[in-house]
Amino acid sequence: MRLLIADDERIIRNGLRSLPWESMGIQEVLEAENGLAAKNILLDEKIDILISDIKMPGLSGLELAEYIKEHSMDVAIILLTGYSEFEYARRALQNQVFDYVLKPVRREEILPTVKRLVQSLERERYRANVVKNYESASVSKDLSEQIFWSFRGIDEQAMEILQDMGKNYASGISLHFLAEKYHFSAGYLSRMIKKETGYSFSAILNSIRLAAAEEFLQENAKKINLICERAGFSDPKYFSQVFKRTFGCSPGEFRKQGKEKRLYSIKEILEMSEDTE
Repeated sequence: MRLLIADDERIIRNGLRSLPWESMGIQEVLEAENGLAAKNILLDEKIDILISDIKMPGLSGLELAEYIKEHSMDVAIILLTGYSEFEYARRALQNQVFDYVLKPVRREEILPTVKRLVQSLERERYRANVVKNYESASVSKDLSEQIFWSFRGIDEQAMEILQDMGKNYASGISLHFLAEKYHFSAGYLSRMIKKETGYSFSAILNSIRLAAAEEFLQENAKKINLICERAGFSDPKYFSQVFKRTFGCSPGEFRKQGKEKRLYSIKEILEMSEDTE
């Protein structure tokens, strides 16, 4: 990782540069004598962490933080300040500042703060890399896994219900059945699913069933009516209508394309269904 120190006092810059940054995974330390110089470095170099004085000539630390936020730079910020007023801290936190350290800067305070920040960045980047690798890979045939990755971050109760839908889509489950099972009213459950995912209960259930149906169509030669039933649709005519509206072809035509027709994820099916409405 690369660290940028921005402070108009040379003695503070020198003191910070002398700290054992390599021990916490920081390979390079750059410095700037004011806010404008720091901004130019941020534009020219890949910086992971900025430690900046809150008051500097040209641009203040707060203005740097605002600039970083406005331009969506992947830079984490720690501010140094001689001001302990709440207003400064509040404005800093609004601009995604990780923390602020009061001057005079003490080694025993700044090092643990930066260490926590490095660990936080490493966790975030690891998760982002895992998600990127998953999304670039072929669609998983495990519907529960698809649901987890498609709706990660939602309320735990909502995720539990979606996982239930992914496991039991073929058993005739419905909004009222799940509402009773989880001790909610149907109206409350419907609103919760919509709020947490952005999609209606019926749209998600249909998409889960369509994801299962497209896999069945590629893998076996059973009659369409049997695949309809196996995917959880009770009405073959409705199944054909929903399938064609989503994929642009009938279940039979989809099957004829065989392996040449790629499988779509639950999330893709949801988005395709929205486009056809």
